[in-house]
Amino acid sequence: MRINKQVGDETAQSIAFNLIGGGIMPNKKTGIRNISVTRLIPNICTDRMEETRDFYMDLLGFVVGFEHQGWYIQMASPTNPQLQVGIVRLRHEFTPEVFQHGAQGVIISVQVEDVDAAYAETVKRGFQIDHGLRDESFGMRRFMVADPNGLLVNLFSFP
Repeated sequence: MRINKQVGDETAQSIAFNLIGGGIMPNKKTGIRNISVTRLIPNICTDRMEETRDFYMDLLGFVVGFEHQGWYIQMASPTNPQLQVGIVRLRHEFTPEVFQHGAQGVIISVQVEDVDAAYAETVKRGFQIDHGLRDESFGMRRFMVADPNGLLVNLFSFP
């Protein structure tokens, strides 16, 4: 695995360690000065809000934490509320017009404790598997399903 050369080797090793199985993120600040990220929420722009909500409820067990009728739904894991996803009405006025189109080229990666059990349950519940369960050369075991908008959800664990 190669981490961006713009960070030093020590930071890159720390990030790689965290990506591959845990550990503490470096407390060295990189990126824009004085920005300290406290939460990251991917927001999915869609005209299929209810289907998308139901998909993430059924697949990940997420629950609706906040809903602004007709244009925004925020969902979270009931066991770890910091794990969140937002659903935004595709052509809502709060989104700049030039960005009011569906996303492409996005993979939402979700680390799970037991990917084999997650795979078995996903198949049992009738989800279409778009990338079969397999061990990857870089140490990850994973499979993927597509959400109602065609975005891939990569469920994985490290053995």
